Amino acid sequence: MHRPHSRFGRLSSWAAAAVLLTSVGQASPAWALTLDQVFTLLEAEATDDQIIRKITKDGSKFALAPKDIMELKRRGATDKLIRFMLSTGAGTAPKPVEADKGKEKKPEKELSAAEVAAEEARLREEAVRLAEEQKRREESQRKAFAGKILKQGQEYANSGEFVKAIQVFTKFVEDGVGGIPFAPDSNEAYVAKYGIANALARAGLIQSAADTLLDVVRAGSDKMFFVTAFTQLRDLRKQIIYRPPELEELTKLSVNTFDQSFQDGFYYFVGEALNDFGVKEAARPYLEKVGPKAQDYARAQYLLGLMEIPDSTEDRLAGAQVKAAAEAFQKAVLAAEVEAEGRPVVDLAYLALARLAYDIQQYDAAIYYYKKISKNSPKLATAFYESGWTYFLKGDTSRALGTFHALHSPYFAHHFYPELWILEATAYVNLCLSVEAEEAMKMFEERVIVLAPPLRDFLKRSRKPEEFYNAFLLTVNKPKQGGGLPRQLQSPVLMNVEFYNLYNTIKQIEKEERVVKSNLQQLGAFGQEMLAKLGQRKTERIAEAGVVIQQTLRQAAKDLDTYQDKLAQLRLDLDEIRMQAIEDEQAGKSAQESDAVAKEGPVAIAGSDAMQWPFEGEFWKDEIGAYRSFLKSKCKTSAAPAVGN
Repeated sequence: MHRPHSRFGRLSSWAAAAVLLTSVGQASPAWALTLDQVFTLLEAEATDDQIIRKITKDGSKFALAPKDIMELKRRGATDKLIRFMLSTGAGTAPKPVEADKGKEKKPEKELSAAEVAAEEARLREEAVRLAEEQKRREESQRKAFAGKILKQGQEYANSGEFVKAIQVFTKFVEDGVGGIPFAPDSNEAYVAKYGIANALARAGLIQSAADTLLDVVRAGSDKMFFVTAFTQLRDLRKQIIYRPPELEELTKLSVNTFDQSFQDGFYYFVGEALNDFGVKEAARPYLEKVGPKAQDYARAQYLLGLMEIPDSTEDRLAGAQVKAAAEAFQKAVLAAEVEAEGRPVVDLAYLALARLAYDIQQYDAAIYYYKKISKNSPKLATAFYESGWTYFLKGDTSRALGTFHALHSPYFAHHFYPELWILEATAYVNLCLSVEAEEAMKMFEERVIVLAPPLRDFLKRSRKPEEFYNAFLLTVNKPKQGGGLPRQLQSPVLMNVEFYNLYNTIKQIEKEERVVKSNLQQLGAFGQEMLAKLGQRKTERIAEAGVVIQQTLRQAAKDLDTYQDKLAQLRLDLDEIRMQAIEDEQAGKSAQESDAVAKEGPVAIAGSDAMQWPFEGEFWKDEIGAYRSFLKSKCKTSAAPAVGN
């Protein structure tokens, strides 16, 4: 994976590569390649054969340390190239695989001198072309702001004085030539529009800047500020939810003449946007174009993996598309692991792999992937909870109960797991432990069922999405005025990533509205237009957030009803166990068993050393995830209950 770099760094790499490759054939220690020069060739996307020929001809030798190998991999070096570089050192040549012994290995076809010369010439020409193209682009941008008025506007923008910058640029367009304003599609209006976008971005008005930058980008990939505006738009979109329908128009643009790094970034941006719109089949070709050396390759593979997951459980169990999804997630992990900031993608991909394994009932594989998620990940609680379900369905009661025990700890207090007591009660019923099962069911009634009435009341009071949004904020910020939605029921919404992002975007828009209103007199009609657009965006985001709240709470209400039905079924199962015990006692079959564990207190063990853990409600952070139950079943072999999820 290449390190992110500027277009200047990219072009200098091409030029350096052209110079390096022209020295092929001059076998002399003075021309031996250094490791940094190999990095340069990798940046320029020279092929393995080209680099290997260069190393061979120059007699270059490398003593690679582990950190050097990791850096080579990070920069996109293949295993073939790394093995060859290792073989140039003393005694480091790779040994042949056992299966290859006795077989005559066919030598790789050597390129002719003419072919080598042609490839070198092509690389030199490409480097020169890219350098000239960038030089022309920079010169055109410099000339665009060379005039006194536009130069002044740009200076205001660069210094953060966005109001003065906007005044200069808007007046420039309105004054035009001879009192006739410049047409909206004129080059002058285009330059001024970018100047305004740049001023807004530098002032932190990112929602307003995004709209204007998108207009600049949509003007065409042949325009002088296309690359600069797109780069700024891409960076701003990482900070807010920004998905106007106009983004789809980017599919009409061609970027084939730009360098590979820019193409990769553009393809990922468009593919991600189309995926957000829900048009996955349209998004797929763009994401597939993102190359393995791209900065966004891991994210592209993760999205492609999600696209491959079948919608129906039947298709997942049948294995349709599951292999393709797993392979994409694995590629995402491998690519993101070598990135400095790739850990979030690694955890997302591992979580996806775990859920995929869970869906096809490969429970051991699911647990393996759940354990791969880092301890500092915001997804850790989700992974921990889902692994408890996995242990439960796998039939590993010891680990399932240990996980449920840990989920009651303060470390997970900000999460709400309404079915946790039902799961515990089910496990106890399966073990024919009536006392423990009754206690778990009692806890469910006291702590969960009581939440149903206030939840239903809250849902009845709102109808429109914006009403849900306002009512929810009120109940979070002012519980006494907000209708009393319990904290536990706020948790599913507050922990929802989509809601979190929408809320932050709304707060950003509100911040920008305040700034624009405070400068409305100076900004005039332009400020009024900005306010109108911000108001529209805020209305859209609030509606989206309201829908998320509504759907999340309605699902919670539905789940509570489902869990109450399960509770009724558990009570019937528990009654059967008790009746069987009474019948056994009356028939003289009772074995007078004593449950030492239940009487003495300890219900779990922590860690592999089987330490007794007698303190209900007390937890050690370093033991979270290591608890095990050692309760013994009281079921008679011939009458064991069959209670599942």
